[in-house]
Amino acid sequence: MNGLKRRAVFATMTIMLVCSGISSSIVAQSITVVSTLVDADALARPHDVELVGDLAFVPGKAGSLAIIDIADPASPSILWHINEDSERMEDAETVLLTPPFLFLGSNDFNSIDISDPLHPVFLKTISDKPRIQRINGMVRRGDHIIAAGKEGYLSVFNVSEPRDPKYLGAYNAKENDNMGWPHDIDMFGERNEYIIVVDPARFRMEGLPGHVAIYLIADPESGEFLPVGKWTLVSQITGYDLDGVNRVDVFGSFACITGSRGTPLDERGNVVLIDISDPGKMKRTALLPTSDASGPNGLTVAGKVAFVAAGQTISVVDISDPYRPVYLSDETYTSVFPDGVDNAHDLVYRDGYLYVTGQNSSSFGILKIHDKRILQLASDEDYQAMLKDIK
Repeated sequence: MNGLKRRAVFATMTIMLVCSGISSSIVAQSITVVSTLVDADALARPHDVELVGDLAFVPGKAGSLAIIDIADPASPSILWHINEDSERMEDAETVLLTPPFLFLGSNDFNSIDISDPLHPVFLKTISDKPRIQRINGMVRRGDHIIAAGKEGYLSVFNVSEPRDPKYLGAYNAKENDNMGWPHDIDMFGERNEYIIVVDPARFRMEGLPGHVAIYLIADPESGEFLPVGKWTLVSQITGYDLDGVNRVDVFGSFACITGSRGTPLDERGNVVLIDISDPGKMKRTALLPTSDASGPNGLTVAGKVAFVAAGQTISVVDISDPYRPVYLSDETYTSVFPDGVDNAHDLVYRDGYLYVTGQNSSSFGILKIHDKRILQLASDEDYQAMLKDIK
């Protein structure tokens, strides 16, 4: 995303560490649990969540995919699910929806017809390990999907014919750029000619710093998509403050990034904001420690707020000034996440509700936001219109 260049009031400040204390202005119980759905078979280590209409689509790392009816937030129900010990379902982690089709990222790339949510049909499975493996994040640019895989590759598919997607190859980010464990991806630019990729560096298990990289993947003038052999690393930042970075969401000319430090668990993760207005010189603008010792593993930006999921905690961060992020809410939800270790994993915001997954609890929760300030910031119409225009 691009184009919108915000001028920081404090332009000389390149990074600000916000202390661990949470603002006293936070309203108690600004977000409450509406319902929790638990199903160890249908929600087998649930990872991501995406919404279309009254349906939520949730893949599970232990081989599951569930379609959940969310028409009544107080009473969600599973319409259909699969739990399959197969290559195509192994390590199912992320979904990308282009109704009536769903693309599932697992240890393979899968195309699924969801026109009848009671009877989904697997159309095609593409395999090419390790280049297509452990897909953890996907983004669509026109007829192309780029998938970030945890074996170090960015694989590319042409989905102009969703029933018969074509594999176009993979960029070896591990070998070329020391991006050994790509976890998530987003795109930006006037023609969406750039992608931003985060690498948690195995969550400090090997004592290595995390990475964030920006690639040019399309011609800036024509917007023509480039073959992977012509992709260019435009800029990269590395640091131990980026340990465990596993989610990225671009808003305007900034990127919000979250990551857990992983080990030791008593060290918290971070929310990091990065100025990407000049893709060749991205820079951190703020770093905000999280309160939960686990995570964060979930992130979604809506309007001018970032919703962050970590451990047993859902946090809301005001990012209207990317140089001075402020906590608006920071609460634990043990009913949704009874297992606090690395549990809350992904979340989506829509119309005053949050839809979240609990990876270790086989759970799916729906939360309602009551705080008027959060609702106002999350539904900023001008801001949402800008995002729609430039995505």
